[in-house]
Amino acid sequence: MIRRKWTEEEDAVLVAEYGTCEAAEIAGKLERSVSSVYTRAWQLGLRCPKSRLVEAGKKVAAYPSAIANRFRKGHAPANKGRKMSSDTYLRVARTMFRKGHMPTNHREVGSERINIYGYIEVKVAEPNVWRQKHRLVWEQEHGPIPEGYNIQFRNGDRQDLRICNLYLISRADQMRNENSLSARYPEELQNAIRARGALKRQISLHNKKLRK
Repeated sequence: MIRRKWTEEEDAVLVAEYGTCEAAEIAGKLERSVSSVYTRAWQLGLRCPKSRLVEAGKKVAAYPSAIANRFRKGHAPANKGRKMSSDTYLRVARTMFRKGHMPTNHREVGSERINIYGYIEVKVAEPNVWRQKHRLVWEQEHGPIPEGYNIQFRNGDRQDLRICNLYLISRADQMRNENSLSARYPEELQNAIRARGALKRQISLHNKKLRK
């Protein structure tokens, strides 16, 4: 199956609504799977507020089946304390990973790659921690990137990492002025779209308070 790339407009919607709307709702708007929404949010560094995670946990815990089938405190696995028989060990020993085994596709720290969105990534730590290189370049010159801000490219080339081609922008301004689905519309209609988004956020917050 061919994986559909995320567009900048879809990213803008995700940045604007992740954490205030349900993932299923965002997935429906973008005609994507819920797992795709979660994966892309993680790639963009988006994180759900702790309050939403707690709320989601309460919803799951409320289902009778979840309560009936979850492990109780002190639960011991069925195979606890049991050792692998010698016959079983002989059968699986040749396929077991040895201590210090290194996968054939292992990349050293400092290795670079280009992801499916055209960004250069650098491996910064083991076992598999990668960061976008343009963010590292910016941080080397200007220090840590403030929370809620992105680094963009003046000429649109995601592999042009010259410091003069990079600039800092808040996600809110990026969504409003550059990536917004509404940016193509007249200013009056843009204001109406923003007002609708603000209303939806207030309704979401109100519903949260009612559920507490």
